[in-house]
Amino acid sequence: MPDFACRTEATIDAAPKVLFDIVSNLSLHVELAGSGELKTVTQKPAGFVETGTRFLAEESVKLADGSGIDVNADSVVVICDTPTTFSWIVNPVLPDRLRRVQWWFHFIPEGDRTRVVHEVEVDFGKLQDEMLKGLRDNFEQVRAPVIRAGMDRTLENLRRMAAR
Repeated sequence: MPDFACRTEATIDAAPKVLFDIVSNLSLHVELAGSGELKTVTQKPAGFVETGTRFLAEESVKLADGSGIDVNADSVVVICDTPTTFSWIVNPVLPDRLRRVQWWFHFIPEGDRTRVVHEVEVDFGKLQDEMLKGLRDNFEQVRAPVIRAGMDRTLENLRRMAAR
């Protein structure tokens, strides 16, 4: 069971494939991410995205008080099921300190529209670092509001990008 999970959804006037193509295009993630935390995303190696594709994200992770920390996150695509599901695991977000952060987009057709479900799970695992124990113990106050707001903005960004 994760230490934190969040799910948000929106219905967007676009076909699932259109939305899947935006979300699975890693070069669009800086624009897509509603958190404003992503600075760069580099796919390694460049090319077709599929299960097993790796990418490096440079980001400034924000806390609810406005402070933050710069991190590099190595991620791997774990589900690339066109046009229904795209998921990746941040592997690890903080080296040797955090067990798992996993993100999902699910695309469910509803007539001419698509219901998009966006999810995240955070599993701290067995922490040794006192700072991270404090983050875990205060996650609802310190980090969760930033994640929830960012996920809602991500879906608004996806809506805007699909309308182009």
